[in-house]
Amino acid sequence: MTDNTTFDDLFDRQNDEPQRPRRKKKRVWRKVLVAILIIVILAVLGIGLYVWNVGRSFDNNANKLTDEQIFGTPKAERNDEGGTNILLLGSDEPMDQVDVNDSRGLRSDTIMVMHLPESGSNVQVMSIPRDSWVDIEGHGKAKINAALSYGGLPLAVSTVSDFIGTDLDHVAIIDFEGFKALTDSLGGVRVDSEQEFEKNGHTFSKGENILNGDEALTFVRERKQFKDGDFQRARNQQAFIKGLTSEIISADTLSNPKKIQDMVKNFAPYMYVDSGLDAQYISATAFGMRDVRPGDIEFFTAPTAGVGTSSDGQSIVNVDADELEKVRDAYKNDTLADYVQNAPEAHL
Repeated sequence: MTDNTTFDDLFDRQNDEPQRPRRKKKRVWRKVLVAILIIVILAVLGIGLYVWNVGRSFDNNANKLTDEQIFGTPKAERNDEGGTNILLLGSDEPMDQVDVNDSRGLRSDTIMVMHLPESGSNVQVMSIPRDSWVDIEGHGKAKINAALSYGGLPLAVSTVSDFIGTDLDHVAIIDFEGFKALTDSLGGVRVDSEQEFEKNGHTFSKGENILNGDEALTFVRERKQFKDGDFQRARNQQAFIKGLTSEIISADTLSNPKKIQDMVKNFAPYMYVDSGLDAQYISATAFGMRDVRPGDIEFFTAPTAGVGTSSDGQSIVNVDADELEKVRDAYKNDTLADYVQNAPEAHL
């Protein structure tokens, strides 16, 4: 049976047989159909049990935060229209040492917003430079990562939500120890580096590098080695996510249940997620996006208007307000894929 052959096709072919086929041929077709049906049922059961086991491991090991801890108030229910927006934060401090009920003072080196279109055909991920000069409610203009220090997770979430012009549906935070554990659980990640540089005793070549956890952490955090600082760091973070995604959905990984089970078990304890980002949601979303491949995941950076200096002497990244309005419309109208295709060099 080819990939394009369906059960309806098989039944149609059966119906195309002469009106009075021999009884033996009927029995043969019936046996073939029953055999196919049994194989499909077994496959579904096998996948279901496998996903259930992985999901149970994630739910048992990940740290769930309440809506009040993340959003400040119970999160209003949203329909699925317009796609799904997930805020991804990388914490520079061990999360198990942070009081998530009062997370002021916590900083995030990585701020990304992942958009999952309603169609399930692709994914867009926008990096937001941490020094982006934005409005923070109750504090005026400041760097976007200052929101976390000013008002904890609720203020950080509302600030990013205001920045993209629409609601955030889910939030996931991973600290640096979890970042390393995830990388090592995969046996390393292949990453293409735009530039050659050295840091913390690690050497990164221009082109392909295979990074372990420690190397990967240095790769995504470094910015002082580059002329354009935070912009190159954002590109490096995107390059790592691309490599990580390719590794996770590669045949070697997906065909190895133990590898996936170990991966989830190793990094889940370092994950802090909202209560709705559970195994059931992840499994359903993954199934809906089962045809997405690494090439369908598009990365870009929030539109900027160069670097500058604030009135109090801080080095900041200015936001391109006109272009940001286009980004907001794209998030709101679930047209981000079209926007990224036409964005000027992905803003970098």
